Amino acid sequence: MPQTAKPGLQAERTLLSWERSSLGLLVGGVLLLIRHHGPPIAGRAVLAVTAGLLALVVLGLGYRRARRLRGERGVEVPSLEVLILGYGTAAFGLAVAVALVLSR
Repeated sequence: MPQTAKPGLQAERTLLSWERSSLGLLVGGVLLLIRHHGPPIAGRAVLAVTAGLLALVVLGLGYRRARRLRGERGVEVPSLEVLILGYGTAAFGLAVAVALVLSR
């Protein structure tokens, strides 16, 4: 008898992946605050707060996505969530790169 997937595991895996992305952004922001070597980064507190806010947005999107997966039978493509995460991460990386260039 073939084993069927347990209901809810897809939502749990999805939530875990969004939580990992959120944690990565949060760690990036913390590293900006505790960095003691190299040139000081202008506005690192602002960048760290931005990373924290972006991490909260990503976590909220992950919970929203997991809740929708648990409630629906069909799986929809998470295009809006992926765009927000992708562009937000790219903008944060660009802001850090600009701050590093300006601090030299």
